[in-house]
Amino acid sequence: MCKLLRSLGFCLITLSAIHLSTAAPTPEPQSDQAQSGTKAWAGWENVEKLFVFGASYAGTGFNWLPQNPAPSPSNPLGNSVRGGTSSNGPNFVTYLTTTFNASFIQTYNFAFAGAKVSNTATSSTPYAKNPGGQNDMVAQVTNGFLPSYTTQAGHEPYANWTAESSLFVSFFGINDILATYAKGDRSSTAPMFAAYKQNLEDLHTAGARNFLILNTPPMELMPVFRNGFGASDWQIPIVANNQTLVRQAVQDFNGEIPDLISSFTSAHPDATMFVYDVHALFLNMLSGSSASNALTSQRQLKPLLNLQTACPFYTQYKSGRGQPVDYLGEDDFEDARCEGSVGTYFWLNGIHVTWPVHKVMAGAIVEELKGGATGGYEG
Repeated sequence: MCKLLRSLGFCLITLSAIHLSTAAPTPEPQSDQAQSGTKAWAGWENVEKLFVFGASYAGTGFNWLPQNPAPSPSNPLGNSVRGGTSSNGPNFVTYLTTTFNASFIQTYNFAFAGAKVSNTATSSTPYAKNPGGQNDMVAQVTNGFLPSYTTQAGHEPYANWTAESSLFVSFFGINDILATYAKGDRSSTAPMFAAYKQNLEDLHTAGARNFLILNTPPMELMPVFRNGFGASDWQIPIVANNQTLVRQAVQDFNGEIPDLISSFTSAHPDATMFVYDVHALFLNMLSGSSASNALTSQRQLKPLLNLQTACPFYTQYKSGRGQPVDYLGEDDFEDARCEGSVGTYFWLNGIHVTWPVHKVMAGAIVEELKGGATGGYEG
């Protein structure tokens, strides 16, 4: 069993310091590499491809079908659309790709708003406005990645990648909890994490060796649960003791991640798995402490002055001026009806955060990826 070093906000399991010199995109499940436990992680500076799975916090509006523009030197996020993020600007995926990258990175992003780990495990709709209801992690992996970027569909992959130069990122949990928290039970937890592990197994079989998992933030502090902000807009059920229930649901979800990783890495000693503690980072930033302010000043950002709620005039994925937001641009616009510019708010709406929060998160993730085993799981 591993213990989480929450003060560092980051976890790493690595069972070997040996790196693989060459890697094929789609090795057999029981390859020599897998049997020997040889690692493919060659450091953040050698990452050239990101494959991303998740929901609205991670999405950029990318369409992976071959008739659409793929990531390229002039457009590293491919056909990701303007306004395709939930942050009113760049999100952490954008920043990993274009700001905190240590090499040229091309990103293939399967994340879709509203997505859960498994629709089968959490059969209820998380909330009425759920465009990703049919696009869970299972679908993102089996219908998106596998037939498009491996040889399993009987054609050449739409992009060349290697185990050494690729990082597979997943960020789930928010919609899973929205679907189940009000019930106050954990009946879906076991099948949900069984599906999560199977998705990782499928990626590993396809050749993935380097993984980054983000845990779930403190959802009880979201404005929708703190003060009901946006509950009617999102049609999220708000029940008695909602903050207590959702806090417990988040604790349950995050508590399963160490066991998921321990089980997976025991079965696959060739895998390197990073887990970033979004929960701890958000708690730090929402504290309003000097340490929290240091996180924003480090990234040349304004102090976050509005930590508990959002401004209704900034709540849409598009800017308050009614124009699409450039997902690569830090548009710190201001509406006089709000208590400061959008860049001084932590929350964009009832459940999403603004682009400055994503920038701090991306920078912190990369610092730990560069730091290797100095901030991780110890067991």
